[in-house]
Amino acid sequence: MRKLYSASVVKCHTYNPDELFLKVKEAIGLIGGIEKFIQPNSKILLKPNLLMDVDPEKAITTHPEFVRAVIKILRGVNCKIYLGDSPSVFGGHIEDILKVYESTGIKAIAREENVELVTFEKRFIQDSLLLAQWIKECDYVVNLPKLKTHSFMVMTAGVKNLFGLVPGVSKLEAHKNFYQPEKFAGMLLDIYGIVKPALTVIDAIQGIEGDGPATSGIKRDFGFVLAASDALAADTVLAKIMNLKSRAIYTNQEAMRRKLSAADLNNIDISGKDAASFGITDIKLPRASLKQALIYRLPEPLARLLKRMLYFHPRIDSDVCRLCEACIKNCPQKTMSNKNGRIVIDYAQCISCFCCQEVCPYAAIGTKKSLLAKIMGM
Repeated sequence: MRKLYSASVVKCHTYNPDELFLKVKEAIGLIGGIEKFIQPNSKILLKPNLLMDVDPEKAITTHPEFVRAVIKILRGVNCKIYLGDSPSVFGGHIEDILKVYESTGIKAIAREENVELVTFEKRFIQDSLLLAQWIKECDYVVNLPKLKTHSFMVMTAGVKNLFGLVPGVSKLEAHKNFYQPEKFAGMLLDIYGIVKPALTVIDAIQGIEGDGPATSGIKRDFGFVLAASDALAADTVLAKIMNLKSRAIYTNQEAMRRKLSAADLNNIDISGKDAASFGITDIKLPRASLKQALIYRLPEPLARLLKRMLYFHPRIDSDVCRLCEACIKNCPQKTMSNKNGRIVIDYAQCISCFCCQEVCPYAAIGTKKSLLAKIMGM
């Protein structure tokens, strides 16, 4: 019986352009080839993960050579390609975004491959969500996430990467309005339902584990490329690869609650000679998300009790902090301030979204644990 979705896993341990191109092409070929997903002469929005102003070798952003490989494959169907993201920079000012494009290597790739680099000033509203107009102006969105752990969502990959289609400061408003992880995951799935990426190809060659998705995390060689016909299906396969129950990842959990077919592994045809044997059994999860991984292994009554007693908040390491105030500018609740040369947090108002940790360029924001979490050694 033919399954609803297709995904492939191909081992890859290099960003060497020639070798990487062959691996990405193989991964896409295993699910039907680029012609299956993209019509000739169409307009494509390429959406990598360009979280912040950082060198691509930090493994925080989609590697520019990975983006180049996909561009070259798209050339085979004679597409007009646009390349862009809305990074987590203060207010989404154009000069800040262009700086991110340059430092991540994306500007150079766009120039060398004659691809138009775009920003998301034009917006539209659908289902109360503010999104980049480029979604409507292009025929397809091709989703190029970076595999990383995430202190708020547990994992960022196929579905979470689409949050970058929410322009500028609107992201902070979304965090404020959907401050509970389950609600935030629901909002991400709403974006996924609107955007419907034609193809998702995940840069999982190198990524982040631990307190991801940025500088507080740990760079890791994951060693594979994953291609999928559906962004949620990609995340479902990733959960299997990382030996996680889907319910331990907030977006997958909410997708299961909504009975979305791509959240069911039985609906996904997984191909590739590496697919059956490949797995990661020792992934380091964010400390703030260990609660989620633990709770969904427990009976419901005990899980409800633990939810109230286990909590994690961001914590400033004043010895490392350089007072750049990126955290203050990106806090959706405005609970952070500079008092007498120290960053302080009003924990009574903090929603533990970890946006501050996500944008800190100096890895100065760790995790403050509840007493029970400390006792349990989390």
